[in-house]
Amino acid sequence: MNYRHAFHAGNHADVLKHLVLVQCLEALKRKDTPFAMLDTHAGRGLYDLSSSEAERSPEWRDGVDKLRAWAEAPAPVRAYLDAIGDGPAYPGSPLLALRAVRPQDRLMLCELHPEEFALLRQACATGSNVQCHQRDGYEALIALTPFAERRGLVLIDPPYEATDETVRALAALKGALKRFRQGVYLWWRPLKNEALLDRADAELAGGAAAPSMLRADLWIDRPQAEGKLNGSSMLVINPPFGLAEALRGALPALADRLSLGASGYRLRE
Repeated sequence: MNYRHAFHAGNHADVLKHLVLVQCLEALKRKDTPFAMLDTHAGRGLYDLSSSEAERSPEWRDGVDKLRAWAEAPAPVRAYLDAIGDGPAYPGSPLLALRAVRPQDRLMLCELHPEEFALLRQACATGSNVQCHQRDGYEALIALTPFAERRGLVLIDPPYEATDETVRALAALKGALKRFRQGVYLWWRPLKNEALLDRADAELAGGAAAPSMLRADLWIDRPQAEGKLNGSSMLVINPPFGLAEALRGALPALADRLSLGASGYRLRE
């Protein structure tokens, strides 16, 4: 695995992914009872947008940078901006989760790449309720569910380097649902092959006991099968109450604010 998210941190895909994550974490915190979160492909946790990596591919300029001075940002976008903070240090999903969890909650972070894992431990290994694992995220998804807390969230955000990544993620997700059906699952996907995503979603939705699902797509220019990533998709299984309403308010404004051309959004319940 050679993927390094540092080249893409803070881009439009991170905006969608992290906005949804922040909303879901806040929803879980409405109850005092503990919850757990598993991040299957955590990355290094913290990214410097002024680094040489970020400057070589400054995708954040067409992402989070367009939102920071947005005085009339919708409430979900404002909550996301408050969570990531100001300055060149951009928190990935592990840091956003670390800042959100309470002492009674538990955070499990998985990263296979040795250099990225070392940076992840440096950024996030604080407190007895945070566990960093250098292991395959799909294997961990099965091994670490169900959660003892009986409530929780799983973020599946693989690098999509392999051509069968969507198929692997779908199989792992289906296996986890058999073990931990009540969990909230967030599955991020690149919006390049919509037919493939539709088939995956239909497979998850099939059967009499299909889970509740919500899909949010956001693109800043016309999605294309090859080349630059212009859009992404977040599938939320067992979406918390209020998430659909929050996204209905945020997605149209985000598509307009981040537009580089034929931008748009889609929300399927």
